[in-house]
Amino acid sequence: MEQYLIDEYGVVEDKKWLTKPSDIESYFSEDASDYFDCGQGYYEDETSLICKIADKFYHVTINAEITSSKQEYGDRLYRVESISSVKFREIDKPLPKEKTLVNYSLMLTKDQKRSLEHFIKEYKIERVN
Repeated sequence: MEQYLIDEYGVVEDKKWLTKPSDIESYFSEDASDYFDCGQGYYEDETSLICKIADKFYHVTINAEITSSKQEYGDRLYRVESISSVKFREIDKPLPKEKTLVNYSLMLTKDQKRSLEHFIKEYKIERVN
């Protein structure tokens, strides 16, 4: 699989367990909690992603039942209890996203520079020298 599919779209490919379209529902129904953003004071109960099986791509929408627990301090802690539905449809292979060259001159503290470099690395922003 081309690297841009992973970096730009987060395409999921599991050649061992995702071998045909009928595997999609069971694959993401078992434990898709890693695909949801849940934590203290926030949650999402629907997420979507792209998965690849052989040479075909599928847009997958996953819905979850969310539970929460009261914390001693702060907001409730939310987590995925179970997957309530998995829907998918075949899509065309995603094309590379268009990129724009941008230049900035910044005055930063050491901490800000470190944070910016972490952000650049985390989001796989390409540096051009």
